Formats: sequence, structure tokens, C-alpha cells
Amino acid sequence: MTYYSNANPDLLAKIPVTAKRVLEIGCGTGGFARAYRDINPAAEYWGVELFAEAAEEAKTVLNEVVLGSIEDATVLAELDARRGDRRFDVLIFGDVLEHLLDPWSVLKTLRERMEPGAVCAVCIPNVGHWSLVREQLLGRWNYADAGLLDRTHLRFFSRDTAVDMLAQAGWSPLDADPRVLWPEKTEAAIKALTPAALAFGGDAAKAKRDLSAFQWVLRGVNGPLPPRIAIAALGLKKVGGVTDARVDHPLAALASLPSVRATWGAGTVVLPGGADPGVFILHRSFLADAPMIAHVEGLAKKGWTIVSDIDDDPHHWPGYVNSDFRAFRGVHAVTVSTEPLAEMIRQWNPNVAVFPNQAFRLPETPPPTPKGGARMRVFFGALNREDDWAAVRDQIMELAQAYADRIEWVVVHDQTFFDALPAGASKTFHPTLPHARFMAVLAQCDIALLPLSDTPFNRLKSDLKLVECASAGVVPICSRIIYDVDPAHGDFAVFADTPQQWKDALLALLASPDEVKRRRDLGRAHASTRRMHAFATPAREAFYRDLVARRDDLERARQARIAAMTAPSPVTA
Repeated sequence: MTYYSNANPDLLAKIPVTAKRVLEIGCGTGGFARAYRDINPAAEYWGVELFAEAAEEAKTVLNEVVLGSIEDATVLAELDARRGDRRFDVLIFGDVLEHLLDPWSVLKTLRERMEPGAVCAVCIPNVGHWSLVREQLLGRWNYADAGLLDRTHLRFFSRDTAVDMLAQAGWSPLDADPRVLWPEKTEAAIKALTPAALAFGGDAAKAKRDLSAFQWVLRGVNGPLPPRIAIAALGLKKVGGVTDARVDHPLAALASLPSVRATWGAGTVVLPGGADPGVFILHRSFLADAPMIAHVEGLAKKGWTIVSDIDDDPHHWPGYVNSDFRAFRGVHAVTVSTEPLAEMIRQWNPNVAVFPNQAFRLPETPPPTPKGGARMRVFFGALNREDDWAAVRDQIMELAQAYADRIEWVVVHDQTFFDALPAGASKTFHPTLPHARFMAVLAQCDIALLPLSDTPFNRLKSDLKLVECASAGVVPICSRIIYDVDPAHGDFAVFADTPQQWKDALLALLASPDEVKRRRDLGRAHASTRRMHAFATPAREAFYRDLVARRDDLERARQARIAAMTAPSPVTA
């Protein structure tokens, strides 16, 4: 059943995170549905599955599963009977259309059950992949149990014929992207085969694209294509998940929408093509050195709307201060993670929007409590928190010594905290981790310690670490500073004000696995219903579209702010 449990990440990235009702044809055991609902827990998810065993397992994940072939009239009738007058806004075919006798008719018939503007997302094998071309040149066409020549495939498509199939069924083709496997082998094959394509009058770029794709991921829209806004985001080198939270995750959510063309990167980014100049986002950029200023001014002259994003007190970095905060004055608008930070930024730019940090995906988490078996796993992992945990150090280390047989410590990044734990403690250390790995490690734990001292810098931080804990099913013990801004946090988090309260809170949770489970479930529910990018994305898109609509006025105001700036001091990082 492994094949039927897979979730194609390239297809998953093309499913709008804002979907309300999804229909997947060939839902297997529900692996793709589970992966999507980890991103959009609010979605109602339906499936049609040919194989009874897989369909039975899928019923534990999906809202509705219809057993049988979608080409069977009785199966379609059962689907219609169950849905009543409800329509779907996403239709998914993951490696299914090539198995059908008449995929054109299926696409047309199901389109009639879709909402206007609904998206059809398809993954389909590429008959023009270099490996098949090579085999044909050698006189071979051998069917197999899996792969491009799976013996159950009834239809074969190139990119152009797959796009044409969508169009014939009444879908407006939106995009068609290649899935490239084995990059090194592919590059060598392209070099060998491109001359042949050119000899037959082909185009080199098209030949490379078409020969490289193992599969095509295509999308079509039910009705006219929506106006597309281009959004690009430039982040800094990734450290501690900050760029993931403010660039990668919100842009990935936006990119899933048919109305957005989005690109993003750390250190460099390629502007999205196929749309007029839109929004260019600078995350944590000082906008202080001459080359960067010239680059941004060049983008502004071409019609791009420039947005700075910041999620910490900018006074912490001399680069902002010494440049007279040009990063905020010299752009059209600013986005931040909290209202207190927005209040500060408004002294340099009145166009500020607050987009709180969110979870992009609910990580997989073990069901038992404690997750590790006999010992409760306690997590500590954050950048630059040495001064914050110093006040509770003695109480934590005392407890770690006394309860060495009941706690398994998991520490990320903070070597000093790890070394301070007693030698007899069960403890594991991880260096600074990429965000996905960080979340996977966190999700294996039961309790997390989130100390923050009351400083001007900390008062402007966001509650990201608490949201990460909630989404991972981890109970945070935390300071009140920033983490108690939402009264709902008290349902699942435990607040501690004094060193003794920190010790007592950890002791109480160690003594009651049931209370840990109750709070972890409440935290997971909080994240899945209130703190997901899937829910925040429509407001973010609307904000960017509004900026573009008002760009002329915003540009005049930006130029006035730049003209009024003081001469910058020498800039240091």
C-alpha cells in the first residue's frame, strides 16, 4: 500500500491552501489528503478510489470516500447523491488520468460539479521523457509494473497534449510545470538528445524542458483565468527558522493560489514572469548600501511596489539605525508580526500591516503521552536565549538532577544549556537545524521551555515559538511576556512568573501525563483552527493587491520620505 499512501510534494504545492471542498480522484489510502489537511485543516475532503482496501483506510482520513471507477456511471451517481447541491473548488488527479479510457470526458463531466473559478490539478507522466526517447532510439518499449511504462497505463501524454486535454474539457489552462528526477543523468541525456531535436527543427529550450520532465504538474481553472499578481520575496541566509516563517511559508501559501505568481529565495531571487510588476518584499534588509539602494530604486522605476518585512526591534541592528531606518522610510509599505512593532514602525512609514506568524503545516506527532515512552521529553531550543533562561537556571538544573529518571532532555542550538544539564541526565543535543527538521524534532517532545525576560527587545518579539509548540502537540511552559497576549493561549500553555513557578509547573506536568495530553490536544486544536497560513493568506493577498492599486500615491509619499531623510552615517552590520 506504499504507493497509495504517497503524497507528491510538487502536486501538493499547487493545491490552493484556501480550498473549502476538495475532490481527489484516486485518493488511495488518504496519504495526499492527510498531507493537504495538515496545511489546511478546515478543508472538507472527498475522494473516489478504485480499490476497496485502500478506500477503507482512506475513510479514516477523508470526509467522504466513494468506492469504484470514476468512469462508472453508478459511481458518479453515488458521488452526486452524497454531495447534493454542494460543489467542489479543487479537483485532483495524481497519476490517474493515464489509467482512464476517456480522461477527456471525465475532466469535462467533473468540471460540471465544480465551483466557478475552481482549480483542477493534475500530475501525469511525460511520454517525451528522455528515458523513453532513449529506449525508442534503441528499439525498446517495454511495459513494467511501475513507472512511465506502467502496464496499466492506457493513455500517454506530452506537455502539449496534456494541456490540450484540459482545454478540450473546458478548463482554462493555467500552468504546466515539470517534475525533474535524477538531475545529473537528465543533464547528460539533454546534451545527447538536443542536437537531434534541433536537426528536426525543434527549439533548444523547449527540447530541454520537454525531455527533462518525468511528469507534468498541470492546473486549469473552471472559467476565465483570474488576474495574476506577481509577488517576489528576498530573505536573508536562513538561521533559526526566521526566514522560513516570514518568507518561505507565506510565499508558498500565496504561490498555491491561481491568482498569484510568487517566487522567493534566501540571498537571491528570480522575479516571477508572466505578470505585470507587482510586489517585491525585502525581509530584514537594511537597505543601506549603495548597490542595494540602486537595485530597489531600479525595481521601483519599473513599477514594482516595494515592501519591507521585519519581525524584531530594528534598533537591535546598527545597520537600520545608522541608515536612518531607510529600510522603512524608503519603501512603499512595511509588514510586521505584532501590533507593538507596527506602532514603532509607523513613525517612519504609515503604511504598516500586521501579519502574525503562523504555522504552515501541522507536523506528524506520536499519539502516546509521554511520546518517548517511560520518560517525558522536555524540549529547549531557541536562538540567543542565554540571558532569558539564566534567571531560572538553578531551579531547572536542580529538577533535572532530582528527576533524571523521568525526563529526557532534547536541546537544539544552545550548547551552554545542554552542557549545564547534569551528567546523569538523559539528554540529546542538536546543532542549529533547518526549520523542517527543527519541527520534526520538536514534535517528538511533550513539554517545551520558553523563557523570556522582560526587555524592550523581547517585548517586540512575536509568539512564533508558542505557535510552533501548539502545532507540534507540545505543551509550552512560558513567560507571560508576549506569550499571554491572546487569552486563548492560557488554555494550553502554562505561564510561570518566578523561578519557583517554573519548577512547580514542570513538576506538575511530569506528574500528570493526562494533563499534558489535554493541553497538547488543546494547543493542536488552537493552531489548526486559528494559526495557519491557510487562514491568513486571503488577507495577505488582498493587502498586496491594494498596495499595487494605490501605487502611484504610495510612490509619491515614498519619494517625499526619502527627500526628508537625514544624511546617513557609515553603515555597519
